[in-house]
Amino acid sequence: MQLTKRRITVGLISTAVVVTMTSVATLAQAAETTTASAAPVHLIVGYKSGATSASAVQKYAAAGVRSSALGALNASTLQVPAARSAALISALRSDPTVAYVETDRVRKVAEVTPNDPIYTENLQPELKEVGVPTAWDTTTGEVVKIAVIDTGVTMTGDLTGAVLGGYDFVNNDTEAADDFGHGTTVASLIAARGNNNQGMAGVCWGCAILPVKVLDNSGSGYDSTIAKGITWAVGQGAKIINLSLGGTGYSQTLADAIAYANASAVLVVAAAGNDNSSTINYPAGYTDVLAVGATNRCPNFANDPTCTAGTTDKASFSNFNGSTKWVDVAAPGIVTGMDVNGNYNTGEPGTSFSAPIVSGIAGLIKSHRPGYTGWSILNAIQVSSTPIGSWVTWGKVSADRALQVGTDTTPPAIVGLTPGQNWKVRGPLTFTPYKLTDDWSGIRNVSLYINGTYRTGTYKAPFAVKWNPGTWSGTVTAQYRIYDKAGNLKIYTRTMIADNTAPTVKITKAPKNKSKIKGTVKVYYTGSDKYGIKAYQLLVNGKVVQQHSTTKTPFTFVASKYPKNNIKVQVRAYDLAGNSKVTATLTYKR
Repeated sequence: MQLTKRRITVGLISTAVVVTMTSVATLAQAAETTTASAAPVHLIVGYKSGATSASAVQKYAAAGVRSSALGALNASTLQVPAARSAALISALRSDPTVAYVETDRVRKVAEVTPNDPIYTENLQPELKEVGVPTAWDTTTGEVVKIAVIDTGVTMTGDLTGAVLGGYDFVNNDTEAADDFGHGTTVASLIAARGNNNQGMAGVCWGCAILPVKVLDNSGSGYDSTIAKGITWAVGQGAKIINLSLGGTGYSQTLADAIAYANASAVLVVAAAGNDNSSTINYPAGYTDVLAVGATNRCPNFANDPTCTAGTTDKASFSNFNGSTKWVDVAAPGIVTGMDVNGNYNTGEPGTSFSAPIVSGIAGLIKSHRPGYTGWSILNAIQVSSTPIGSWVTWGKVSADRALQVGTDTTPPAIVGLTPGQNWKVRGPLTFTPYKLTDDWSGIRNVSLYINGTYRTGTYKAPFAVKWNPGTWSGTVTAQYRIYDKAGNLKIYTRTMIADNTAPTVKITKAPKNKSKIKGTVKVYYTGSDKYGIKAYQLLVNGKVVQQHSTTKTPFTFVASKYPKNNIKVQVRAYDLAGNSKVTATLTYKR
């Protein structure tokens, strides 16, 4: 779509400098003030070769004209009363030493102003409150997938062309239309198409909505259904998930679904709830969820110019921080949105509508900085917020400032990993890091690659992963890949020998099987392995009684320490990988 933007082009002015100036008397006459209240006119005068702006300023001062040199540009600025500006301009232009005279014009911030009537009539003051119009001058959004996990989304009005194919987990089909009327309003706040001469403008009107229906036609749904919706949205490539739903009581299933999304670099935004309480609501209360509370709307919002500054007080219904700091940021909680029938309604209250404003801002950040992970977006929104009191941890969100926040660029660090370098190994193995650290965002997940192929991974501390080489044999190159929450990668490499072949071992000399023994009995043995034997053990009646690292010395045991009629003797060998082999059993009596 065509956007109307006012852009400023500043060019370099190349002029010569004058040698002489219009007479002081002429200047004084042209600049004579008629009334004290006359508004001054600001002029810029450029000079031809030979004169300096500094000398010109002196002559202006002598004539009683306020001026200032633009030394590097060979020009000066003048302020004269409006009633005498025409005479002064004429006098200056008649001076052969003056290169040009022009009005010192006022420029304004280049700002996108969508032509949607709901916006232009100031019925969406919440956008100005959080700096969205200024952010639009940087981006109005790209095709970033934002999942609205809710009652469904109906593609109508300003959402036409904004809604992707979704899924209905309540009825188990691909028709994710809204049969309650909540999800559509949420989606409109995020991505209602702006600058199309109709309706309203969403925060990120270039973003795409992925509708995921997990709540039924009464607005309710099970944790298990919501968890399915979250994992499905991640699999569909959603980069931001909006959860304008919640309730008290911790759910491990829901927590695991959130952790899964975080491990996939997805930002989860959730409404803090509308109980005017500090009791933690979930999913807003989970770690790495951006929990959003609500601020009040300006009084007489449609005509009150102070609305652009916004309000800092908590909306009466919004949940808030208590002893636990769980409400991260706040956004306007009384808004204008589009309903399922394509109607636009002002004064829609609830943290359900604060959350999508923040999700829309997240979409703008992701559009502007495509490499940002969910954590990077979360951090940008949090640290750029304006403090508004302890009821919310970070403050009220600011879209324009959030676009300017940097992210963590330092990879994680690791001191060591077991198995160690050149170890002989056999399955199953557990790769365990030690002193795994990150200087800012924290460890997000690890992945294990064997000989260049992904094998397994985890996003749960202590970030140990298991792999079974099975029957593999020979050199194995393991890459332990560590990602922090900002997406920085550290690769730690280990080369090992996979050995799944047992050593050979046999008894070379000992009393004859089933014979009688007495005194000290000696057992001679030998063994071999491609990669080396770690230990030999003498087993008497299943118990290890001696251990040697070589075959130089025979094993010995005292016969009288064991039962008369049932003494069973074996030799066992372990190789360096931990494979073992045991000899046939020799049975004795005494």
